[in-house]
Amino acid sequence: PVHGPQNVEIVDIRARQLTLQWEPFGYAVTRCHSYNLTVQYQYVFNQQQYEAEEVIQTSSHYTLRGLRPFMTIRLRLLLSNPEGRMESEELVAQTEED
Repeated sequence: PVHGPQNVEIVDIRARQLTLQWEPFGYAVTRCHSYNLTVQYQYVFNQQQYEAEEVIQTSSHYTLRGLRPFMTIRLRLLLSNPEGRMESEELVAQTEED
């Protein structure tokens, strides 16, 4: 890819989920390559760091569910195709209290 996901932002934050939105991919990404989009995230709970990732099937938004309340989460989107991979800027958010 020429660049990673663009204009990634968190548009909704709740106690156990958050929703991401980004600019839809242009023709150059979607026309001739198979590609994957993944959200990678990490958080600390009980003084232990956890890392996870989920494959995204939607085009310009995704809701990350099953999170813990009042937790700081670091995340980024990763766009990959047979030619390589590019990441978005890292975002940091805190889920709301329950």
